[in-house]
Amino acid sequence: MLTVLAERELTAYDFMRCLFATLAKNKRSIINKSAIVKVIYDFQEAMLRENNHDVISMFDDIEFRKGIDENVVSYDINEVINNLQTFGVVGKLNPTYDKLFIYLTEQEADEILSQYNQEVQDTMSLLAGCFAGE
Repeated sequence: MLTVLAERELTAYDFMRCLFATLAKNKRSIINKSAIVKVIYDFQEAMLRENNHDVISMFDDIEFRKGIDENVVSYDINEVINNLQTFGVVGKLNPTYDKLFIYLTEQEADEILSQYNQEVQDTMSLLAGCFAGE
């Protein structure tokens, strides 16, 4: 029997967990919840235009839907954010508040990031930089 070992696929949960850890490491503890999906979608589109297939594969578990009004949604990302709120990684002051607070310490962020290879960490650093203007 032939056993094939492959690197673990980056799930939507892994993707967002790693992104939030990277944002925490970059001292970004508050982000606009409404901007998250659009920023990630725009980043993915930029990687598609550059034919960066290694980075594009990191988005395999995340589905985006673009409406007629150019509004982009992702139920995958929203579900993961809800899960991460349950685990106390991120949170809001109240249900209607549009800002997400990242509650990870630097040590917790380091522990999360150590679970991912350098390529994933580098990509997340690039993506986290896109949140500077939001």
